[in-house]
Amino acid sequence: MAAANPTEVSPITRQTTKAPSLRMRLGRHAFRMLNTFAPRIAGRRAADAFGFTRGYGLPVSDRIPLGATVTSIEGNADIDRAYYWEGGTARVLLVHGWGTDSSSMLSFVKPMKTLGFSVAAFDAPAHGLSPGKHTTMTQFTRATGAALDAIEGAQVVIAHSLGSIATISALAERSRRASLRCIVLIAPTSALTEVLERWANRDMALPRPVIERIYAELQCRNGVPVSHWDILARGASLDVPVLVVHDPADPVVPYCEAQRVVAGLPQATLWPAPGTGHGRILSDARVREQVREFVKRQMSNLGELAG
Repeated sequence: MAAANPTEVSPITRQTTKAPSLRMRLGRHAFRMLNTFAPRIAGRRAADAFGFTRGYGLPVSDRIPLGATVTSIEGNADIDRAYYWEGGTARVLLVHGWGTDSSSMLSFVKPMKTLGFSVAAFDAPAHGLSPGKHTTMTQFTRATGAALDAIEGAQVVIAHSLGSIATISALAERSRRASLRCIVLIAPTSALTEVLERWANRDMALPRPVIERIYAELQCRNGVPVSHWDILARGASLDVPVLVVHDPADPVVPYCEAQRVVAGLPQATLWPAPGTGHGRILSDARVREQVREFVKRQMSNLGELAG
C-alpha cells in the first residue's frame, strides 16, 4: 500500500541511484518547513517516517504459503503467528528485511527441507499480515525472539538486510541458544546508525538538527540509543560460523557493511554475489545453492546431518 503522507518514506528503498521521487521531494520540503516552525514536531514526524514499513506498494496475501501450517506465537503484542514447514527435528528460522514480509524468504524453504530441516518464517511487526505501518528495531528484535521461542530454538537462522540486526540481537538475548549451529546474513546492514545516516543525509537531505531529534526520539521509542543496534556489538557472544552473502554493487546497502560484519565477527565468511542486487539476491539460484552448501557443511561437521 502506498504511503498516505509525503513524509512517510521508508529507510530502506528498492533503488537509491534513481532521481528522488515526488513523494521524497515533498517529504524533504515538509521536514524543512517543520524544522523552521515546529522543530520538535519535525523530529517526531521524521522518526515516524524512518519507522515506516508500508511504502513499497507490495500486495499482502492472507493465503497460507504452500505446504506450510500456521503455528501460534504467544506473548508478543505485535505478531501472533508463524508459518511452519514440517521436516526433521532440526529447525531453520527465516527472517525477512524491512518493508517486505515472510514471502520474500520462501526460496530458502525447499533447499532447507531437502537437508532434512523443519522451516519457520514470520511477518515482522507492521509487515505482511502483522498489523500497523510503523515499527522499531526493539519491536522487530522482540518479535524475532518470540518466533525463536515458538519453535523452541533454531539450529540455523537465515536473515536478510535489516532483519540481520534483529536476528543477531534476538539470538544474543536468548538464554536458550545452545541449539544454534550457524547463521546466514544476506545483504546485511551492519548497524542502524549507518541506515539512519544514509536515509537522513543522502535520501532525505534533512537538516542536522532534525537528524539529532530523530536520534533522541528513537531512543525514547526503543529504550536504547540507535547505536545499540550494531551487529558487531550485539553479536560479540555468538561464536558460531556465519556466512555473509552480498552483491558488491548492491544499490541499497553498501558492500562495505558486509565487509565490516565479516571483519568483526570471529567465524564469519564473505561470499560475493555479483549481479544479484538487494532484493533479487534472495531468489538467485547461486545464492540458494551457496547457502545450502554452507548449512550442510556446518551441520555435517558436527555430525548432525546425514547428507
